[in-house]
Amino acid sequence: MEIDSFELGGKKTVPKNAHTVFSFRLPYAIPIPDGTYPIRVGKHIAEISIKRVQRERVEGFSGTGTIQMQFDKYGKSSFSSVQIKIPWAIDLSEKGRKPLVLGDIPPRSKAKETLLRFLNHFIETVRCVTEEYWVEPARYQDVLSYEVFYWDGKRKYPAALAMLDTGVGGFRIGTGHPFQIKPEKMQELTDILTKELELDASKILLLNSKDACLQEDFRLAIIEAVTALEIVLYKFIRRQGEKIGIPKEHVETYITGPNGIGLTGNISVILKMLTKGLEQINDETIKECTGAIRIRNKILHEGFRDVTSTDTEKKIIAIEGMMTYLNRLLASI
Repeated sequence: MEIDSFELGGKKTVPKNAHTVFSFRLPYAIPIPDGTYPIRVGKHIAEISIKRVQRERVEGFSGTGTIQMQFDKYGKSSFSSVQIKIPWAIDLSEKGRKPLVLGDIPPRSKAKETLLRFLNHFIETVRCVTEEYWVEPARYQDVLSYEVFYWDGKRKYPAALAMLDTGVGGFRIGTGHPFQIKPEKMQELTDILTKELELDASKILLLNSKDACLQEDFRLAIIEAVTALEIVLYKFIRRQGEKIGIPKEHVETYITGPNGIGLTGNISVILKMLTKGLEQINDETIKECTGAIRIRNKILHEGFRDVTSTDTEKKIIAIEGMMTYLNRLLASI
């Protein structure tokens, strides 16, 4: 949110035409020469200054020269020191988005979300022009600490120093091992490992979808989640169709036939037909699932890219609920 002139610390007044400047470092390097680059997002033009910083030691090597590993997306050889000057005074107290998939965590900082919007547009442009395909957008937790000040062209107004702003919750402090598994889960893990049991593909895809949310790649999150839903839904359609005596060729027509009604129809029409007299899923879940399917199809067939974060997470939660429901029905067949 843009703000007019205001008091900083109750004493200094920051003019409304001040710029907001963020200084931070990324855990990896953006593969571009050091310098200051202008970038437009909407009606605003910001400035991004990039400086490569060499790691003191790179996997046992050290020296005064430049050491840069190829495809170094984890910053083992260098990282970027970044400064972004955004051309308005940002309200640093404004709350941002509250992620839904990541559990019960506080809302994020709107100011930091703004800097990431400019930074990631810059990174995406660098990636496209240089064709350095390994470069990834910055996630919220990639910028753990940052300094903020306002600048009116003549004077610097220190504003904030954020430390360990993870955006994914706090730390767990204790005396025991931080990774514990319930006994029944440990038994399941042991059985799968010792018997080489097949892993559930739909579960893996749903986990991929949640991880994509953590990576803030919401296009991929939708694709993975809808694919997971397809696996479970088609398994249920085939199993339930066989149980109630629908000819196999008819069932396959629903799913893959040239005149089939598609995944959306299978959710909204065929599922209701096959679950008549059984437990029903609520209409809101069906609505969110069909919406996810439509977005997935737009991504795959039209190159759709404007996939929003909170809406995507709502749809993933609905898909997980639908999968749980279908698996519960499958267990009773």
